[in-house]
This record gives sequence, structure tokens and C-alpha cells, in this order.
Amino acid sequence: MDYDYIVVGAGSAGCVTASRLVREHQARVLLIETGPPAKSALIRMPAGTFKMLFGGSPFIKRYVSSSQPSLDGRTVTIPQGNVVGGGSSVNAMAYTRGSRADYERWFTATGDSGWSWHGLLPYFKKQEGNQRFDNVAHGSDGPLKVSDSLYTVEVADRFVRAMQRQGVPFSPDFNAGSLRGVGYMQTTTYNGQRCSAADAFLNPVLDNPKLSLITGAQVERVLFEGDLAVGVEYRIRGKLVQARASGEVILCAGAFATPKLLMLSGIGPAEHLREHGLNVRVDSPGVGENLQDHNVAVVSMSTHGQYGYFGEDRGFRALRNALQYAAFRNGPIASNGAETMAFVNLVEPDGEPDLQLYCVGVMWPDPQGPKPTYGMTLMANLVRPRSRGTVRLKSSMPSDDTVVSPNWLQDVSDRDRLIGAIRYLRRLASTEPLASIINEEVGPGLSVQSDDELLDYLKRTTDSNYHPVGTCRMGRDGDPMSVLTPDLKVKGVTGLRVFDASMMPHIISSNTNATVMAVADRGVDVMMGQARSSPNLDSTAVAARV
Repeated sequence: MDYDYIVVGAGSAGCVTASRLVREHQARVLLIETGPPAKSALIRMPAGTFKMLFGGSPFIKRYVSSSQPSLDGRTVTIPQGNVVGGGSSVNAMAYTRGSRADYERWFTATGDSGWSWHGLLPYFKKQEGNQRFDNVAHGSDGPLKVSDSLYTVEVADRFVRAMQRQGVPFSPDFNAGSLRGVGYMQTTTYNGQRCSAADAFLNPVLDNPKLSLITGAQVERVLFEGDLAVGVEYRIRGKLVQARASGEVILCAGAFATPKLLMLSGIGPAEHLREHGLNVRVDSPGVGENLQDHNVAVVSMSTHGQYGYFGEDRGFRALRNALQYAAFRNGPIASNGAETMAFVNLVEPDGEPDLQLYCVGVMWPDPQGPKPTYGMTLMANLVRPRSRGTVRLKSSMPSDDTVVSPNWLQDVSDRDRLIGAIRYLRRLASTEPLASIINEEVGPGLSVQSDDELLDYLKRTTDSNYHPVGTCRMGRDGDPMSVLTPDLKVKGVTGLRVFDASMMPHIISSNTNATVMAVADRGVDVMMGQARSSPNLDSTAVAARV
């Protein structure tokens, strides 16, 4: 069957893209997703995130890295959504946009003011249905519901107060362009239930006959006639199927799967493609390069009693919480488990934050640590990493996963900042009102003190905050490592675009989901010739501030 547009991947970007094309442009759209529909009750319940993340959920695909020299040969696992709604159906629902400076870097990289903070703000506002804010930075009428947590554990409140005693100002809003401060997280939830991209954007058009949603299908390559992308070939239940698009093919498969699909279609580093027996359509050396992710350092502690979530999923407590949630849509099940956050810069306190701090009301899982008990975890997320990784093909077989190498801690400054973060989190834990509830530090443990010892701990324990981006980055015409033009077209061919997180030239300084949805929204406008105007900005002046 022929379509106007084919969208590959029904994650956050794909849901926005397909919805707008069908609803506003009356286009015939084929939306193809590898994972299943998002019908599980665990997806609806905010606390279900941890069950899916730390269990064997079919809604999460776990990419295992190659051996990492920067981690002394350790391999790491990076989970990604594998379900309709993608990451927005399985994540911790944090609604954050990053800072103005993040988008100024995008503007500098592309020369397109539409990728500046002011250029993207109308898309954030249009999508947002905020239950508290309605002002110049926020919208309250959009389909993506954003609200405050309906339940907060005591340790979260103590964290916020302890941060203020350390001199960090309280912030009522992390989404108005400035991140510095400590406060309470807003989430993509409504009345105690997750609001995913599927809920907000895709479900309202599921019954539209112009939309064809196929799940459980893997796209194996993009089809071309000359340099024009005309469709895709996908496999479903063992059968190979071709679908054609009279308009364009839009890749929304994510930072790991999108570069894989480009390379399988002959677009990528020529030498690498030839190694796997693939014909080179476009020698694009940037495909699979520039991988960026937020990796974390954790300090885990036992507490003198119940100040968090330990045991809330067992026995009588589990029954009580289930009944409370069923009746009132509140209680522990209505929480994402991390109701607070902070953004700091330890080297330049008044500078742009480079660490995002969380307080989680459980001891973080560590196979080499003690048995979990009442506890808490302080987590530092490196939001402006300098290390860069890669995504490569394992083979020319579409069924093989990509070879992912995040290269965390490759850059010395990343190591230094996370070692400094551990020391800061320890000082925070010794600050009231946290100090009096802590029994002992169990990870890394107070016997670990020197920089070398802390680095060894980091190499053993640092993990992903689940925000891989940048592997098909956009850039200016003369930039040889950019894969996309500023209007998200794949360079060297026509009729093919990328709307997902792989387009980011620089990772933003916070959780990425809200930005991915805004990018897809603007991407549709650019593709359809309806891009919203943004103020005229001087890229030279912007570059001087970044």
C-alpha cells in the first residue's frame, strides 16, 4: 500500500509526527513500531517505571555496550523504550526542557534561529497542559499533561531543605530557561497517571482511517529510487514487506536505531559500510558518531527508619497502597520515586549548571553492595558531558543490535566533575535535616576516600540516565561531520528526514523527552513549510556567550 508519509518508530517523536500529519494535514501515514502497544497497567501507574526498569519488561530494550576501556573493560547496559510511546511510556516522567544556553549551542551549530530557546518555546507551550503554570513560559491547554507529584516521601523534603542550607536557592520552575536551584519536579502525569506521547498525541488519532499503525515490525532498510527515498522495507512475523511513500520517510527510531537504519541503507562512514559488505550510497562519516549520554554517580545510604519507599511494594503495605491508588489515584504508586531535583555547578556556583542531582527514596541496586533496607540514594547526573561515543554496525544483518560504545569518563574533566560530585553528595548527606536520619554510607562506603579510589568506584558503578542523543546530528552545510541539514533532511539524499534525539548536535542539560517532542513538532512545521518564526538572533553574539 502507498502512503503520503512513513514514520519509523512510534516513540515520543513518532507519536507527535504521525499525529500532526494525520490530524492537521490529512495525510495518509504509516507508523511502524518494533515494540508492542502500550496497554499494560504498569505503564499507566507512575511507580510502574521501577518495575519495568529493574524487571524483565518487554517494553524496554536493553542495549549492551562493547567493552569500555574508559571503564577498565566493563560493559554497560542502556535501556530504551520498546513500546508505543517509546521512552515516554517507560521513563520516570520528568518534565524538563534544558536551559537557554543549550539551545544557543544548537543555534550556533546550525545557524538556524528556529533551534534557539525562543524558536522552540512556542512548541513547548503549545504541547503543554500544565496544571500549575500558565504564563510566558508555559501552556495549560495542550494535550501533554504536566503536574506536580501527588505524593512525596519525607526524604525528598529533607533533601530540598538540606540543599538550601548548602546555599542552593529554591527554584519553583526548572522550565523557564534557567536551571540553577533545587525544587520539586513536575512530571508528565495527570490525576495520578502517566501521560505519555501516545496518550497525548497518538491515541486521539488512532481511529482515523488515514493512520496505519503497525507494531511488532522491524524496519530493515529505506528504499530509494536514485537519491530519492520512496519507502521502507520491514519484517513482521517473519514476512518481508515493502511500503512506499509519495511524500517523505521520517526516521524517529532513536539514537541507536536511527543511525543503524541509515547505515543499513547505505548512508554512513564508507569504510565501515564496506567492512560489512554494504553498498555506499552516501559517505556520511558523522553517522553513528557524537554519541552523548548523561551518566551518573551515586551515593547510597541506609537510614534509621522508613523515610522513603523501601518495603512499600510488599505485603500489607503493597495492598494498602494498591487500594489507595485504585480509590484515589494517589499514594506511593502515584509517585515516580524521585520527586525532587537540583541543578548545580560545583566549580562555578553562579555558572551554567553541569550536574543534575536527584534524591531517590531507596538504596540504589548494587550487586556488590549490602542487602537493601531502609535507605536513600543521592545521585549526580553529568548533564554536560565532554566524552563522546559511537554507534556501529555489528553486521549487515538487521536483526543484530548495534555496537554501542558510550565512552563515559573518557574525558578527564568528566571524571573530575563526578568525583567532585560524590564529595559534594557526602557533604550534603552530613547536612541537616538529612544527617540525623542516615545510618551509614553503603556505596561507595566511607573507606573509599582518595581520588583514585573514587574513580575506581565510578568505573564500576556509573550508569546511564537513559538519554542517548546526537548520533545523526544536524549542522551547517560546510560541516563534514553533520548528518542532517538544519531542516532535518539527511544530507546526500532527498525525501528522508530524522526527527528524533539523534539530531541533537549537543545534549541538553536535563531530561530529554520534552525536547524530543518539541523537536518533532517543529520538524513537521519545517517539512510542511509552516515553521514558526523566531526572533532574529546574532549567531556571533550567541557563540560568544556559549
